[in-house]
Amino acid sequence: MIKSFWPNEWPFEQIVSQLPDKGNLIEIGTYLGKSAIAWADEFNKADKDWNIHTIDSFSGIPNVWSEDNPDIEFFKSLVISGEEQLKQFKENIEGKDNITWEKIFWTPDYKTDEWYDVLFYDGAHGYGNCKQALEYWVDRTECMVIDDYDTNFPGTMEAVDEVYASMRDPKEFEQICVEGKQIAVIWSIKIP
Repeated sequence: MIKSFWPNEWPFEQIVSQLPDKGNLIEIGTYLGKSAIAWADEFNKADKDWNIHTIDSFSGIPNVWSEDNPDIEFFKSLVISGEEQLKQFKENIEGKDNITWEKIFWTPDYKTDEWYDVLFYDGAHGYGNCKQALEYWVDRTECMVIDDYDTNFPGTMEAVDEVYASMRDPKEFEQICVEGKQIAVIWSIKIP
């Protein structure tokens, strides 16, 4: 099992079932690739031809957690240097020909010639970073999937709610809740 801030299986099956047979997904924040691989596997199971492009700074995860945190041992297990993070990520995605990646810290200056149908955002979960990303991608994708839409990440919740409220119709909002994981799904089209 690939180490991850989410130790369980990603709940992407429902989202994938609603997507077309072919498309492109961009992921911001992959850590060691578990979510990118989960997307790839779900698309494969559904016999859908999707490409996944993931962006991460691969700058590592420092030990920044308080010793009195009840989950301190779990969090300490995720500490990793940037060099080791990138090495493990490459090993994890080996053989997944539909996953490509870039080593960058995403900003609104990001340029791409590729069209993306879906954004999966699991980057910095503070209000500013999340809102910037969602505002950038809202008119560039038909679906945005945002991890950690819960009270542990109030900045993420606020950014998602504000961006959704600012969108014009048609639009739809779903919240996927499974095993303590909460994911927001924003569709800028009628849900298929």
